[in-house]
Amino acid sequence: MNFTKLAKPMLMGLLACLCSFLVQAQTKTITGKVTDRKDGSPLSAVSVTVKGAKTGTQTDATGAFRINVPASARTLVISSVGYANQEVSIENKTSIQVSLGSVSEQLSDVVVIGYGTRKVKDATGSVAALTAKDFNKGAIATPDELLQGRTPGVIVTPASGEPGAAATINIRGSASIRGNQEPLYVVDGVPISPGGTTGNNTSLGSSSPRNPLAFINPSDIESISVLKDASSAAIYGSRGANGVIIITTKSGKGTGGFQASVSTGVATPASRYNLLNAQDFLLAVKKANIDAGTNPADAAAAVQLVDKGYSTNWQDQIYRTGINQNYNLSWGFSHKSTALRLSGSYDDIQGIIKSSGMKRSTVRANLTQKFLNDRLRFDINATYSRVKNQYPPLSNNAGYQGSLLGAAITFNPTYPIYNPDGTFFDPKDGNRNPAEMLSYFNDNDKNNRFLTNVSGSYELIKGLVYKATFGYDKSTSERFSFADPRLSSNAFGGTNNVFGKDLGNQIEGNGRGTKQNLDLKSVLVEHTLTYDKSFGNQVLNAVVGYSYQSTEATYAGQVGWGLATPVVKATDVFALNYSQFKNFYNFVPDYTKYELQSYFGRINYTIADKYLLTATMRADGSSKFGTNNKYGYFPAFAAKWKLLKEGFAANSLGKIFSEFSIRANYGKLGSQDGIGAYDAVNLQQTYVGNSGQPETQFLHQGNPDLKWEQSTTTGVGLDFATLDNRLTGTIDYYYTKRKDLLFYTPTPGGFSAQAFWWVNLPGYVTNEGVELGLNYSAIQGRKFTWNIGYNMSLIKNRVQDFNVTVNTGAVNGQGLSGAYAQTFANGYPLFTWKMPTFQGFDGNGNARYAAGGKDQLQGSALPTFLAGLTNSFTWGRWNASIFFNAVRGFYEYNNTANALFLKGSIKTAHNVNYTVANSPENPINPGSVSTRFLEKGDFVRLSNASIGYSFNMKKSKVIKTLTVTASGQNLALITQYSGLDPEVNIDHQISGVPSRGFDYTGYPKPRTVTLGINVGF
Repeated sequence: MNFTKLAKPMLMGLLACLCSFLVQAQTKTITGKVTDRKDGSPLSAVSVTVKGAKTGTQTDATGAFRINVPASARTLVISSVGYANQEVSIENKTSIQVSLGSVSEQLSDVVVIGYGTRKVKDATGSVAALTAKDFNKGAIATPDELLQGRTPGVIVTPASGEPGAAATINIRGSASIRGNQEPLYVVDGVPISPGGTTGNNTSLGSSSPRNPLAFINPSDIESISVLKDASSAAIYGSRGANGVIIITTKSGKGTGGFQASVSTGVATPASRYNLLNAQDFLLAVKKANIDAGTNPADAAAAVQLVDKGYSTNWQDQIYRTGINQNYNLSWGFSHKSTALRLSGSYDDIQGIIKSSGMKRSTVRANLTQKFLNDRLRFDINATYSRVKNQYPPLSNNAGYQGSLLGAAITFNPTYPIYNPDGTFFDPKDGNRNPAEMLSYFNDNDKNNRFLTNVSGSYELIKGLVYKATFGYDKSTSERFSFADPRLSSNAFGGTNNVFGKDLGNQIEGNGRGTKQNLDLKSVLVEHTLTYDKSFGNQVLNAVVGYSYQSTEATYAGQVGWGLATPVVKATDVFALNYSQFKNFYNFVPDYTKYELQSYFGRINYTIADKYLLTATMRADGSSKFGTNNKYGYFPAFAAKWKLLKEGFAANSLGKIFSEFSIRANYGKLGSQDGIGAYDAVNLQQTYVGNSGQPETQFLHQGNPDLKWEQSTTTGVGLDFATLDNRLTGTIDYYYTKRKDLLFYTPTPGGFSAQAFWWVNLPGYVTNEGVELGLNYSAIQGRKFTWNIGYNMSLIKNRVQDFNVTVNTGAVNGQGLSGAYAQTFANGYPLFTWKMPTFQGFDGNGNARYAAGGKDQLQGSALPTFLAGLTNSFTWGRWNASIFFNAVRGFYEYNNTANALFLKGSIKTAHNVNYTVANSPENPINPGSVSTRFLEKGDFVRLSNASIGYSFNMKKSKVIKTLTVTASGQNLALITQYSGLDPEVNIDHQISGVPSRGFDYTGYPKPRTVTLGINVGF
């Protein structure tokens, strides 16, 4: 036997066994199962990797996994698309159980507080954090719609139902008597400028500017933080007096994958006016003339004059079913030191009024890259958007002829749409054909916006991080408006006046086009140092920083008129080409620039996870103010006491609650909103006037003593959770006092229109309120869950020590020039209504008024009660939610009724609703401003309802997730208000003093049903 040949394979076998033994000695096997934290269902295709190594595996269809790891391994990283990554210790373990929560669940535990984050349970101030699970669902045009009604103390009032329309957002009430009431918006760390074009159509009047957040794709938003009190908002100093809304966009997460979603919605008018049909209209015209004293024969003749023999529903001519489309595509991943997310979207939202809508395209990139063992970090957030708006011929201040909706209400229903030759019917009496307005007015804009935030941070020593940030916000907008030369001067008369020079450019025969450009640029530079240190049972977090931001705005406008080729016949083409005009004239251009320089610091100090203290200080210097008051100083303090950490409370309250904490805060904030860049200095303007030569106009006198409005807030709060954590909630009380109120008023001894300047008025405005937020897990079964969320706010607003008369709220309509309906009065809320009290009609059908028709104070446009109720359900793979919101304690002025719904209107052959036609009013009774048109605006709305189904895609090798949803918005409204909707706010300011609560032929709200599909690859 050859022992040499036999020994060699035996030796190799022994060596193999030895190697196998050594390898097994250096590795260990870990088994486990991964489930969904919410419903306990197993999760397949979940990535399981060893932290710091490439070793990995995936879970099977039952959520189970098995992995061999080095014996030295300490941690496994569990990750899946749509879920928050979780790190699990495997020291001394061979088996683990892991439940993953969604990204939104993890985010809801953390709130962005400005220059940092904070766990919600450790927040000392009053803050709210909303994530995707909290947002309103459906066809969402702008981010403010996501949080409407969802947070206590925050009221969102849309200006109208037009796609992309601005909204008034008040956090804990309204406090300024002048200027902007809006909170500060911060997007990925950059305080943004308003953006959008001007709200002017130079042929019809002014309208509200567009929504400043319209450039953001709501699907890109990961969370929205609302900083409500001074201690939370103080880090933003002079810009935090109206609260702060921080928007954080999504970043890369998971092992990488695509997300695609498509949705289509159908929008219809939620309500219409109940107008007279043609037959009832003619009978009502005759009766109104007889009631006015006309003999029956003449009344019958008057009817024959206005009867053209047709039956036209003019509301049908302006409304349509709007089709909304939304497409989103994103890709993202997070691996070791790199996180990247790329996204793109397209929205096409048709308005329910013809010739209205919004189209938006966005692309976005968020990148995080770390180096040097994560000590060096770079972040880049960038958004580019293009928003195109199509405006219908509507305005906030249309006169007696009305804009589109006013024309659709009043136009004679026996009139035809067209003449026999195909031209639009025009009665040549000043009344406007709504169909003609839609065809012969064209108003569009396009807005390009680029917003980026680039930052770099470096950990200088353990716990001390230096960060430099550069933010850039650039918006360029161009708006073109065209008026067809076939529009008659009877209904569409008027010319442009520039700096006192009448251009004589009537529309009829000339046509008219206007071009307006608005460019905005904001540059932000910030430097911060952040220090985190734990020692013993104490934790310190401190941040100090410097911020500089400059904002520039440039406006240029031009009007063109006169055509080389006449446009008269129905078949003639009026080209929407601005260069076709023969005559051009520039509007007065405008340029402004202001700068803000700030120093700030904040300390968060925690002792034994029991006592939490926060101190904040910010100093702001603004170029808007003169040298006497260039800087403002804004301190704030807050504390939180976790009572259950105390022995006496643990033995009593601890038997009921798992959390019971008391908060208290105090702070001072400032505001410069509402004043211009140069209001501290004398301002005049030179341009070509009526003489044809350069002329100078004095605009206002500067006030070098002008200073910041100051808002001081004190508050206390309670956070609690029951022992089983099924009921959690917060209760807050606050009191805010704002003084040094900014106001534009005549200079001492000044009587001319130019003798005005900005001052700080004596007196102050207070807001006092209580807020409650509750979340209750009614049922938490394995397959079925039911969660209830409720929030409510009680708000009391008052003007105190105020001895100045300030009137606002212009009322529009025939014979109402110079009329107003609102005032600011000492001892009463802001936006208090001021008018005679209507007491019905006398036997002759004439109005009766209390106190001889004297003006009386009649309540306020500000609500005193807000509430929201959400019911969320899951059943297996089904989920559903129903959301109601309610607003009470405010009054709405129905200017539409005041201007159009009068018995005298039907006498002059203007249509009205059936209520007016059957009223006892005398047709010659004047429609004076009074409580006849002031109504309670209280309402309860079924705002949002949705249902969805998540398919089981475990067997698919391509599609990881597939979800189908259906949602509805504005589904039902319960109110006694006689208008289309009480939740509207048409701008009726006087001399820049804001108004509130006017309803005047505004764009109605739609009712929308949306179907959507979301796919993950």
